[in-house]
Amino acid sequence: MGLLLTPYEAAVRKLYQVNMWNPVKLGLENVEKLVGLTPRALDMPIVHIAGTNGKGSVAWKISHGMRAAGYRTGLFVSPHVSSFRERMQVDGQLIPEAHVETLLPKLFSLCEEHGIPATFFELT
Repeated sequence: MGLLLTPYEAAVRKLYQVNMWNPVKLGLENVEKLVGLTPRALDMPIVHIAGTNGKGSVAWKISHGMRAAGYRTGLFVSPHVSSFRERMQVDGQLIPEAHVETLLPKLFSLCEEHGIPATFFELT
């Protein structure tokens, strides 16, 4: 008898396997195509943190400080420590499994329909 996965587990497992079929390709072409096919986020201020080390810690501290000051925050960090859901948070709350179950299959379908060989990094 096969292993029964929840819809969340199946979606995340498929995500972890995309690099087996889609080798990493340098450039922004795949991301630009995906962005063009997905709904735009609200117009809002963004803090983009770049560098070699400590980005996740700095992002978490900025998010925490902004929430303490009364702002609503969204946070994306990579990699996660114990759960894929840690990567995406709103006001300190992890993305719900139900959102992952809904959103990842939509991204997979867009990639398939439009021939976009997106990698794990590009999909997350």
